Amino acid sequence: MDYQIKILRGLDRGNYVIMFIRGSMDIAAFRRVLDKLTEATQSFLDCKILIDFQDSKCQFLPSDVTEIALTFDFAAWPHSNKIALVSSPDMEQYRHLVIIGDCLLDMKIDVSVFYEMRDAINWLARGG
Repeated sequence: MDYQIKILRGLDRGNYVIMFIRGSMDIAAFRRVLDKLTEATQSFLDCKILIDFQDSKCQFLPSDVTEIALTFDFAAWPHSNKIALVSSPDMEQYRHLVIIGDCLLDMKIDVSVFYEMRDAINWLARGG
């Protein structure tokens, strides 16, 4: 897995983080993404995060996702963050991201999964 992260601070409507993921992603790589986002957004209030998985291939088992719920340091996560996950057009990829998204929702993280970048941006911009 390879990633690129862009942090946009103090724009008219808040702080934004855009992350582009490339290559194969397993649950350990996704955990690293969460850790990096936690670190990058720690000082922000109401940060909106867009993660683009369009150039990646996610490979998660349901048991892997359970591991995230058990090991993720939720106390360190900035609770006002909001995450949009953008899938590739591949239905299997979308399903994997929905499984991860549901796990994060269960942990009270504001997250949604999208096929279209425009829909994700609109969701982040309108606040819900």
